[in-house]
Amino acid sequence: MSEKVKLARYRNTSYFVRYDADGSNRQYTWNGSKNGKAEIKEVPREVVDWLQMSTICFDRGELVIVEDNETSKEVKDGIVELDTYQNNTHSQEEIEKLLTGNINKMKAELKKITVDSEKQFVIEVATSLKDELTKGKLDFISEWMGVDSSILFD
Repeated sequence: MSEKVKLARYRNTSYFVRYDADGSNRQYTWNGSKNGKAEIKEVPREVVDWLQMSTICFDRGELVIVEDNETSKEVKDGIVELDTYQNNTHSQEEIEKLLTGNINKMKAELKKITVDSEKQFVIEVATSLKDELTKGKLDFISEWMGVDSSILFD
């Protein structure tokens, strides 16, 4: 039996993988996080290796390796753009903490996010927290996205 790796989808949109490298046709679907709870699926190591070699799902933070064991460390070591992966894989809880924390830390961390779907996830979390965020934070988030604050948070 092959090793298994737990992969999570932190963003609130679904993600689909069709794996047919070994002659079979297996499909994996992550429905996305709901109420801050990530959907986690355990997949065979060969699927993870194929994802690493054939897709950019880890580089863009579409899927997140959630365990902290030897197999997971090996997989993370194989990610080409490790900084991009780390900067674009935030859970809803991490984003909430970032947005409600120090504004300078928030600005620095948001500037590291480069993937549009991660940015959209931040906007959706910020929209749910807009009554708790200062005008300065909302204005920065709007500027960061390149959209007027009155449009983004209305």
